[in-house]
Amino acid sequence: MCQIDNDAAAKEPAGDAERIATSVARHLAAFRPYQEVFDLWSNASVRRETTVGDYLKVWTAFADSAQRKELADITRKDVLAFRDELTTQGQSAVTVNRKVGILKTLFRVAIDYERLASNPADQVKVVSRPQQKPRVAFGVEDLNRIFQSEIYTMGFRPKAAGGEAAYWLPLLALFSGARVEELAQLLVTDIIHEPDLGYYINITDEAEHGKLKNASSRRRIPVHTTLLDCGFLDYVEAVRPRRFLFPDLKPNPRGKLGGYFSNFFSGYLRQRVHITDKRKVFHSFRHTFKDICRSVGIDEAVHDALTGHTATGAGRKYGNEQYPLAPLFAAMERFEVEGLDLDHLYVRPPTRRLAQVETTMVSAYYGIVVGLRHVIGNRQIDPHVFARCQGGMAAIAIADNRIIHGSLPFAKLVMVQAWVEIHREELIANWENGRQSGEFFKIEPLR
Repeated sequence: MCQIDNDAAAKEPAGDAERIATSVARHLAAFRPYQEVFDLWSNASVRRETTVGDYLKVWTAFADSAQRKELADITRKDVLAFRDELTTQGQSAVTVNRKVGILKTLFRVAIDYERLASNPADQVKVVSRPQQKPRVAFGVEDLNRIFQSEIYTMGFRPKAAGGEAAYWLPLLALFSGARVEELAQLLVTDIIHEPDLGYYINITDEAEHGKLKNASSRRRIPVHTTLLDCGFLDYVEAVRPRRFLFPDLKPNPRGKLGGYFSNFFSGYLRQRVHITDKRKVFHSFRHTFKDICRSVGIDEAVHDALTGHTATGAGRKYGNEQYPLAPLFAAMERFEVEGLDLDHLYVRPPTRRLAQVETTMVSAYYGIVVGLRHVIGNRQIDPHVFARCQGGMAAIAIADNRIIHGSLPFAKLVMVQAWVEIHREELIANWENGRQSGEFFKIEPLR
């Protein structure tokens, strides 16, 4: 009797395992039509790994919500039920709409391949209440608090922020408008020197690890002179042997080099800088950059090219893939953050202060802009020109070609001095004319 009971007990788990295996097989078989539609969508073009993951997650969640019924039996009511489930879970209207949009896309694929006759997600919307803008720009007070914080005044280099990345990523973001991942994945070789203009950042996905939001994200951004004044090129040379510009950044589970840094920076803003508005995060630098571009009068097409925003005008779709460098450098010369105090970060005399002297351009050549200064009142000042290029700015005496203040790369200085020698008489006449009339005439560039 006891033996019989033992046999029965031994058989029962085997029966459970068989039922579980049968149930799993049935469950997987029910998802197969959904998987086929998903595969048709994902194989149609090259897609970002994170996008594929997001779509599969939403598609699987919907299939479970609809109890994996046959695709042909899915109705609008199933989509509405899924939408309501998401809303009940507390997901925002923006998130729910995005997920319903994913369903619409995948249902369209099912229609194209004759798995469905109509799209059950059409006309399914989420009524959203007015929400605050999810991200807002930093004000100048915010910026000064950030750049006066312990990272910039006490040498604080938290490991969680990738060491020196904690110092340079916020500065780069403010003066480039680039996204955190675009900056985090940069190689040292992505900092490129254009002899006639200066240094620029090459935002690209050409490297194996490179990932960009879209095609318009591929772009070139001039390195702002404030970054040069803060010693950015010295940093670049220091990490050159390590290949990555920020070699101490570690990828998060999704492979994003800027992921952990973003988390750190949000916490740093709240806990150490005491910026408590949750709409202000690292991405706020990008909003700040756009706002400043508009305030200083940079053309929309140019600051779209700098930030990698897709242009809307049909005419902008013509021409080369990359925006010309010269107007980008010219625009960056105009970019000025009024009221920002970075005096404690400069490793050389700040170029931007020299640039603030009121001048009129009288000539331009080989990436150099030369201007004459408007002299106020009867002050006796030696006649001089201001020469400016991406690598620096200097005032040069017309009479003897000596540098009064500032600095220029050697090759650029030689060009300016040669030009002054050739046009010395014209320049002195131009200087005197400007003192009397306030106007200067143009002079032929160096050929």
